[in-house]
Amino acid sequence: MITPDELVALNEQLELMAPQQILGWAIERFGTDQVALQVSMQKTSCALMHMLSEIDRNVEVIFVDTGAHFPETLSLRDEYARRLNLKIVTYSPQQTFEEQFQQYQRHLYLFDDEFDPPGYRECCRLRKEEPFLAAVRGRFKCVIGGLMRAEGGARSSIRVLNFDPRFNGYKLYPLANWRVDDVDSYLDAHALPVHPLYARGYRSIGCTYCTTPVKEGEPSRAGRWRHIREAHPERYGQAGLYCGINLEDRVKQSGDSD
Repeated sequence: MITPDELVALNEQLELMAPQQILGWAIERFGTDQVALQVSMQKTSCALMHMLSEIDRNVEVIFVDTGAHFPETLSLRDEYARRLNLKIVTYSPQQTFEEQFQQYQRHLYLFDDEFDPPGYRECCRLRKEEPFLAAVRGRFKCVIGGLMRAEGGARSSIRVLNFDPRFNGYKLYPLANWRVDDVDSYLDAHALPVHPLYARGYRSIGCTYCTTPVKEGEPSRAGRWRHIREAHPERYGQAGLYCGINLEDRVKQSGDSD
């Protein structure tokens, strides 16, 4: 395990590296079979998959199929697997949506856990977080993700390397210092396909039930769980809501101020 002092020092070093160098460092530090890439098929995932394909195609790429993805999301997953010859492995929840409805007698994604639990957070836990953790626990020491500080909100102060106690390993964010324009430039430079829903006004893409296009002037995550946020504007306003698959979206880093 990395000591707290070593984690601080490593982050200082990683801050100065390009994303490809960070990926190479992770594979050298932890080993190919101990590193995985977590993808959602959004733009950052596409950039990281391409970078990884040029470094080590044997690293497992983890995709969680919630059972409610847009067909375009699944098609893009399959296209990248073919195009880049990557080892993309799909993991699924234990229950179908029908079985989940039978257990709870409600569609969880329609309800806000803060007011009437169980709700969308429990749905995300069951359909995204738990399959992800089942895929990585006891298998990987380092999981790469695509979060960027430029996304703002809970992500504005993420470190490149973060300890995740849920699987007793580390989350690595090689694009932490990048901005949206950096990602777009990389994708354009390598002629990489992107999710077709971006062209239809979507800016953050998740499950069909909880994702809508973003209106002019809205923040990028306004289309995620819009029905929850707009039902309680006094509580959420324009704040972004998160699924919880990334621990950094819901907890503050140690040492952060209030």
